[in-house]
Amino acid sequence: MVTDQINQRFGRNVALLGIAQVFLMASTMTLLTFTALVGQMLAADPLWATIPIVTHTIGLTITTMPASLLMKRYGRKAVFHLGAMSASISAILVIIAILYNHFALLCLATVFHGVYNAIGAYYRFAAVEVSPKQFNSKAISYVLSGGILAALLAPYINNYLNDYFAPITFMGAFVMILVASLLAHIPIYLLQIPKPSQVDQGPGLEEEKNTKVNVKALIRRPIFICSVANAGGGYLLMSMMMTASPLAVVGCGFLVSDAATVIQFHVVAMFAPAFFTGHLVNRFGSLPIMFSGMVIYILAAMLAIQGIELSNFYVSLVLAGVGWNFMFTASTSLLTEVYKPSEKAFVQGLNDFFVFGMQGLAALTSGLVYELFGWTTLNIIVLIITIVIFAITSWYAMIRKKETLATI
Repeated sequence: MVTDQINQRFGRNVALLGIAQVFLMASTMTLLTFTALVGQMLAADPLWATIPIVTHTIGLTITTMPASLLMKRYGRKAVFHLGAMSASISAILVIIAILYNHFALLCLATVFHGVYNAIGAYYRFAAVEVSPKQFNSKAISYVLSGGILAALLAPYINNYLNDYFAPITFMGAFVMILVASLLAHIPIYLLQIPKPSQVDQGPGLEEEKNTKVNVKALIRRPIFICSVANAGGGYLLMSMMMTASPLAVVGCGFLVSDAATVIQFHVVAMFAPAFFTGHLVNRFGSLPIMFSGMVIYILAAMLAIQGIELSNFYVSLVLAGVGWNFMFTASTSLLTEVYKPSEKAFVQGLNDFFVFGMQGLAALTSGLVYELFGWTTLNIIVLIITIVIFAITSWYAMIRKKETLATI
């Protein structure tokens, strides 16, 4: 059967998805590092410099649901190729915008990269589909681990290419995005993911095909609420701290290069735990790992509040990265328990809509919160949000415990 054949080659498929993740994250890190700087260079008013980041977030958020539905109809691979093509278009448009000093074109370009990010987010779900059930959590972790290599290599490649294409400022960085997006087609092409029509038909699946998803019932499921709260909340907390931290580092009198290194350490910490997070989820379950991620976030915020030494920034941002990894990996694993086969595309799309919507909200507001209230207040807000997520997860844990006891 098709599923059995795919599962037998799951290691190869997961490795290919991990390579695709390397190209995705290298491209995304580069875009987020240089877009505001290019915006500042091209905008008529420096206050508009972050608008291209906003349009990137808009492109990401509005694509999550359509991408999932397209995958349901045409298969993962076809849409993954479409995502990589979108990144190439984005890079070409940015290069043209730099050459012709066109700010509006820059804003349009980042929308296309948002499409790539939204589609690339489904690599982790594809990893679940090409792996035996007992390896689902590990597969998600291994795919996310591709971000480590991207975090280590992308800054050096960007520096080299920016110097190579000088004096055209920042041109090299977006050439790197173009090359990375073109190379991404190779692992995607080599993937062996069954098309929707080829998936094994289990008992009752045929009847489920014509069953419409009850959206109200879905979003009221405690397991769905818990999964979204942890995945979206983890992203929101991470984005708040990461987006504001360069402003805080420089605002405290440290160098811009210090801020860049803090972010690099943070990104490595986001993905380095991927080598063992899946094992932890398999051994202890999703809920304990999500709770552990929240505790790590609390430590990160408390350390940030405690002082503004450079070491505080390093350690708190590293902890925030680890906390994100724990919450995001465990919640993704939990989400696979939410849906029936007929609901998969809709549930995954709705989940990522909430997740990246929350990330976008944090990215848009964290700088404003920092400027108005300061770094300490921002981290107090992080603490409050973490406690809210803790309460939601505890509520679901009690419901799950009652359901387990009822079946005994």
